[in-house]
Amino acid sequence: MWRLLGVDARLRRAGPSLGRPATLITLLGVLTFDPAYAYAVSQDATEEGVSSDPGQSAYADGRFIDALRIWRPRAEQGDARAAFGLGLLYDLGEGVGQDAAAAYGWYRRAAEAGYVLAEFNIAVLCDSGTGTARNPTEAALWYARAAAHGYARAEYDLAQLYQSGEGVPRNLDMAASWYAAAAGHGLPAAALKLASLREERRQPTVSLAAANPTLAPAVPTGPPIASASGTGKSVQIELSWAAPAQPVPVEFFVQVLALDTDGAHRVFTSFSKQSAVLVSLPRVPADYAWRIYTVAASVPDYAPSAWSYFSTR
Repeated sequence: MWRLLGVDARLRRAGPSLGRPATLITLLGVLTFDPAYAYAVSQDATEEGVSSDPGQSAYADGRFIDALRIWRPRAEQGDARAAFGLGLLYDLGEGVGQDAAAAYGWYRRAAEAGYVLAEFNIAVLCDSGTGTARNPTEAALWYARAAAHGYARAEYDLAQLYQSGEGVPRNLDMAASWYAAAAGHGLPAAALKLASLREERRQPTVSLAAANPTLAPAVPTGPPIASASGTGKSVQIELSWAAPAQPVPVEFFVQVLALDTDGAHRVFTSFSKQSAVLVSLPRVPADYAWRIYTVAASVPDYAPSAWSYFSTR
């Protein structure tokens, strides 16, 4: 599926794939064509301090061969921004032959290093089956990781998955929460979807447990080795979970414990209405355990998830 600026463009999922990605077009209402969203998000790269990256300066000037020459050795040495740039060149066929699988590989390197734009692009490629097998569950994970940073387009697309039940449990309340977050971060299409979803949620439904509601636990997602993005003495860790539909409105209480020779020590707690949070932790090698408690004001018993574990290296 292709999306532009958060607009649902699923109408021609079964149609032929695009060749060269379409030019980014300013959103004017609901669009009904399907340019590759991986290209649309890459336009944000031109807004990220051109002067600080000679590869980006070359790219912005249209000197794609120079950008390739600058970015490739840096990317091979682990520079996430350069890896994203290489993915962009292969994605668009600029300076190299267009190669969706190569784009996926370089975006993936950048995403696993915590580069937010690459996380979003990987989600789009997994969502659409471009350069890799289609995998809505993997797409939901990467959308959530980008959404944890407040990236509006990721918030919007994750809301769509919760609305449709692809890759995550169908959960209209969670869809509404992510649409609201995207709208709050300046995506007009999200406000339109939120208004439409409110109408859908007003339709009569069968109560899941009218008399004695029971909360369903969330399911932690994410890799065992966390991305260590950020600078200075701390790293930012993206924690996400699959949130099933509930009989009543809920919140999530997230708890993170550091594990060392002295035992377990609480290092982070927070409430969230969405299914992802960003956690700041010390920039040192460490092991952690975390879990999510699903809680509701009207239900006396909370629903804890299983413990999940990750390490920073």
